Amino acid sequence: MFSFLDMINHALGYVNVNVKIKNQIYTGIGIAGNLYLGYVAIRLMQNGAWMRGLLYMLVFLVLIYFITLNVIYYFTNKTAKYDLSPKIEKLLGGKPKEATEAQAANQPYMPANGIFDGRELLPATVKTSHAEQTNLHQIVDQLQAAGLVKMNYGGLSDKAVMQQAQAGGEPVYAIGKGVQFPFSQLKLEDHRLVVYAGINQMDQLPVGHIQKVGLTDVHAAHADYKLYLATAVVTGGINKIAGRNSTIEQPGDYQVIAQVAYQDRTDETPQA
Repeated sequence: MFSFLDMINHALGYVNVNVKIKNQIYTGIGIAGNLYLGYVAIRLMQNGAWMRGLLYMLVFLVLIYFITLNVIYYFTNKTAKYDLSPKIEKLLGGKPKEATEAQAANQPYMPANGIFDGRELLPATVKTSHAEQTNLHQIVDQLQAAGLVKMNYGGLSDKAVMQQAQAGGEPVYAIGKGVQFPFSQLKLEDHRLVVYAGINQMDQLPVGHIQKVGLTDVHAAHADYKLYLATAVVTGGINKIAGRNSTIEQPGDYQVIAQVAYQDRTDETPQA
């Protein structure tokens, strides 16, 4: 049984699917394996092998706890109230959360695409097709699975979300103000400037194409200037709006907010 489950586990390693979906499959495999372990434990005790059966049953109960955490994490948008994973990580030699946060607080912010002179930056209007929207959902799922994004409305309570939605008259997004892609770049494809993004360069996907740079049409801007992607942020998605007595959660599309650095084509000196 365990050899069969291990074979499935290895086979999934060759399939290029969404990280969250893959983890959901792994969780399902874990449930099947743990049920088999429980069955073995019961059979051992029925056959008189009490010590071995009780040991298997203990492992079975411990695994139920971790499988429950996985179900909560990968199948819902909730968090477990009693999650011992950080303490276990610390015991196994992982860096405590407090130390990681303190280290991050003492380090300067380093943009993923480099540092540009703010005078040479312009906002870009990015349009997203249906296929690119699908890619955005996949990337956000990957960021969430990697722990880089928390879909928890910035840790706000439902009451606080309600107050913010009423005060601003705008939806409050689960992703917060937005998250910068770990990797992003511009590519010229079929006479279009396409924004590629992802959790890394290897897994990058097209997430939108630029229509305007500032107030200028992208074709005119590209003819006069060399254009570089300075920043790319994903916003939108699942959100809450103010209802009569409580918030109402609804799905939504993601948007890409980008800034472009430009350089005159006659100027060979980079403006970064």
